[in-house]
Parts: sequence; C-alpha cells; structure tokens
Amino acid sequence: MRRVILDGDLSGIDRHTFDKGSSRHLAKVLRLGIGDLFSAMDGAGNTFECRILDASPKALVASLSPAAGAIVPDPAPGIPRIALVQALPKGQKFETILRQAVEIGVSDVFPLQTRNCVAREKDGLEKKTKLERRIKIIKEALQQSGSSTQTRIHQTSDIMALPALLKDSCYGPEEALYLIFHEIPLAQASLHEYCAQASGSVVVLVGPEGGFDPQETETLRELGFKPIHISGTILRTETAAIFALATVKTLLLERKTWSLSN
Repeated sequence: MRRVILDGDLSGIDRHTFDKGSSRHLAKVLRLGIGDLFSAMDGAGNTFECRILDASPKALVASLSPAAGAIVPDPAPGIPRIALVQALPKGQKFETILRQAVEIGVSDVFPLQTRNCVAREKDGLEKKTKLERRIKIIKEALQQSGSSTQTRIHQTSDIMALPALLKDSCYGPEEALYLIFHEIPLAQASLHEYCAQASGSVVVLVGPEGGFDPQETETLRELGFKPIHISGTILRTETAAIFALATVKTLLLERKTWSLSN
C-alpha cells in the first residue's frame, strides 16, 4: 500500500486535515471515499492507519490511529546511513537524481557547487525556491516508493563549506566513510575494501559534467575522500550517481555474505 507523507510530528493527534495536493491524490487519483483506509507516515517516523471521514478533494479529513510498531523500523537493520553529495548538473538532472536517491533509501542529499558546474544557484529567493521544490520532490518520491527512510535535502554549499555541513549532520570524518567517484583512476583500494571497513555512515560524492578540477580533487582528498574509479564506459553524472548509490548500498546490505580474499 502506498503511504502518504505528513509534515511534522503528529503523535497524539487523532484527526488530520490533509493539504490540497494530498487530498486530491487520495480522493481523485486513488478514488478513496468515506470509510476507506490508507497508511501515512509523519516527519518523526510515526506510522498511522487512516480512515477517511470527509473525502473532499480540497481538504480531506481522516482519523489517525497509531499503526503497529508506531515508529517505522529500519528497512535494513545494521546498514550504515548513506548520504549523497551531488555536484549540480545542468537542467533538471538534479531532480531526477534526487527522486531516485529517495527511492534507493538515501538518508541525506547535499547539493554541491563546484568549479565545473554549468548550473549556478543564486543566493536568496532562487535557493529558497529550489529547496522548496526539492522538498516537494522528496515527499512525492517517498509516497510513490513507500520508502521508510526520511530523506533530508540540504542547502547548496561549496567545497569549503561542505566539511562543517557534513559534521553538523553527523557525517563527520570520524564517524563516516568518505568516497568520491572519480573519472580518473586514483583509487588506492577497491570499493569492496572500503565498504568492508565502514562502521559508521557512508558519504558518496559525485561530480558534475566535466568532472572535478584537479585542485578540487586534491582538496577533497585532503578532507578524507577516498577516490573510486568506475572502469569501462564513461557515465553521465546522473547515471554515475545512481550507479554509485546502488552499488554501495548493495555491498553494505550483503556485506555478511562476501569476504575479501587475502
């Protein structure tokens, strides 16, 4: 069953009026009516069984009953949290990457402005508007995919501001493995070797079209990012991001079933 995503912490609330977008989706798209049941999850991870009391497509009202378990369980117990740092690609590619990262179960997404980024975000209203748009995309992707990982989107930063932002979000170098997927074979170990050592979170960094400037690469390595090279074909940035996330998550999920050869 698809799950509706609610804002805030609704624990202790037994009745809720849904916003226009969710109301229309429930009443018009899913064609639910008075008395019908559906599930919902709030921003704190609480899950609810909802029964429709008023099926208005503009302001649907439903009763909320805590679902069994109340707090959404970890979909993959024992797997480290995964964060994506994505250098801004041109056009609408970032939105595609964001949507698919949510479906994969990424915990945090950090947009990054680098020297070779074609896309440029101006401070002020443009950044605010883009952030609101990205929050909406996350909500839609969570509802469509049923993922129980509450993906967070952060403000766009540059490389110099990135370390503090990661640390403030509990991805400091002492608690997370930093990986940079690079177009040049700079790797000193394999992805398997790095993932075998991951005891905390994992941060995956993917560059823009044109890759990273050599000085940026050196700075990122000084910050603790370990280079990973995907040999073979040249991947577009949006392909590289999803490939990297899916590969890292699969290795972490199946870590107990594989071992490194001596």
